[in-house]
Amino acid sequence: MAISLALQAAISEAGLYRQLLLLWTLPLLWIVFSSIFQRLNAGNQTPPIVGKAPGLMFPMWRARLRYIFNGFAMIKEGYEEYTDAIFQVPTVDQDLLILPSKYVDELKSLPESTMSSSQAVADYFLGSYTTMRIELFGHIVWDVTRGKLTQQMGSHIGPLVDEAIFGFSQEIPPCEGAIVGSMYLTKRQLFWVDWTSIPVHKNFLEIVGRTSARIFVGYPLCREPLWLSTSVDFARCVFQGSAILKVVPSVIRPFAGFFSPHLRRIRRHHKDARTLMIPEILRRRKLASQSQNWEVEKPNDMLQWFDDAAEGEDARPERIVDRQLGMSFAAIHTTTNHITNVIYDLAARWDKYGPELRAEVQDVLAMSDNVWRKTTLTQLSKMDSFMKESQRLNPPSALSFNRKLRTAYTITSSSPPQKLSPNSYVAVAAGPISSSESVYDSPTIFDGFRFHRLRAEPRASPHSHQFVTTGLESMTFGHGRYACPGRFFASNESKIILAILLLSYDIRFEHPGEGGEQQISGEKKRPANLVFADACFPDPEVKVLFKKRKE
Repeated sequence: MAISLALQAAISEAGLYRQLLLLWTLPLLWIVFSSIFQRLNAGNQTPPIVGKAPGLMFPMWRARLRYIFNGFAMIKEGYEEYTDAIFQVPTVDQDLLILPSKYVDELKSLPESTMSSSQAVADYFLGSYTTMRIELFGHIVWDVTRGKLTQQMGSHIGPLVDEAIFGFSQEIPPCEGAIVGSMYLTKRQLFWVDWTSIPVHKNFLEIVGRTSARIFVGYPLCREPLWLSTSVDFARCVFQGSAILKVVPSVIRPFAGFFSPHLRRIRRHHKDARTLMIPEILRRRKLASQSQNWEVEKPNDMLQWFDDAAEGEDARPERIVDRQLGMSFAAIHTTTNHITNVIYDLAARWDKYGPELRAEVQDVLAMSDNVWRKTTLTQLSKMDSFMKESQRLNPPSALSFNRKLRTAYTITSSSPPQKLSPNSYVAVAAGPISSSESVYDSPTIFDGFRFHRLRAEPRASPHSHQFVTTGLESMTFGHGRYACPGRFFASNESKIILAILLLSYDIRFEHPGEGGEQQISGEKKRPANLVFADACFPDPEVKVLFKKRKE
């Protein structure tokens, strides 16, 4: 507090320019000397460096600057040039080794004590600033996600459907048509418009937040406005706050972090979440101590699972709430971005895919007597394929299988064996792999039923080519022992939301036609994605036209 008050006082004095100059002197000197050091040691760097232009001043820092705005393209360039070799990408705040996928089979089962995915995630999001510390990704989260969330998925389908339907009723307007007016010369004319324009990302972010909360915190907390706003904005603040702090030199990062509005909101979200959750945790513990049938009566939600699994310090209510926020961070925005991409791809090709996907949902529900079950969702093969194809061409990141080396390790399957140093970061170029000609036919063409056909081939495994399937050619969710354990929940939640959409609405993109009139188009190129560093996400400002079905 004393430092911040002194800094605020200094800025308010007449010597503002001198104070700011002094503030930036140390980071500038650090950049210069680190660049000189990198030049002197350039001969020691074995893997080729992508994005480093020879002959320029401060080449590594120029490459880092380029990575901020075009990291996805840099990783793709490296993959195309060094497909079967290790190469290095200078990211904003670390030097990242990109490994060929052929090494993954050797590395995928290494213990966290050797190669840590949790530490890589915590460092990526600057956990010491954003509260995304490694404790949030410990064994409790993995055990609960695998053992309760995934293995008991059948019991979660009904509540997920109920909450998704309720979410649609709250976040999507009626879309049944409306009378609109316009001025033509001096006369006001009225028109009947069948279609309603919806900001997809904004509205479906709320639907996903509501639906996830039903399983994460249970009813009625899942409909508490403060929790919904807290869980949604917490993830947004972590993403944006860490992204901004990464471009700040590390020597002044503590000062920037203190004044960051995103970090202030993160602290407030922790406070609000604890205000809501701790009384509920204590209430449940009291009931558990008084009831002889608690094992039967207790809520079947993640808040309870975390409490049951925690021991010692991990059982403190504050720790449980922090872990709950961490799960919301991991689930809500990633699922929303995926669903938004699927809706954009569907709206651009509605006439080709919409009716067939809807018919599949209707047929599968009819076979299950219109009761939603886990098996109902499993039978949505065409929808699963469409989701996977959308993810293939719109991956959330160019990278996957992110790890931090905690000890030295030698890749023995490499020839010659490749040594990895402690504290180095490694990843696989999963994004470029998913659009590679060596992996897929016509890889740049959207083929919604590509994976549906592959699953139907005689030699195909029943579990191959599914949305949740991981492998050396499909690594969006990682691969191996530490592949994303929540992908099964995300898949089922996405299918439920998309099925409700298909049964309830027609969708289209809108674009200006001749004479300035608004025309409906069933075939339109989908909006381009936005890119920041290695991340790729749908444009959140795009709107899609919805029309309520009359059947």
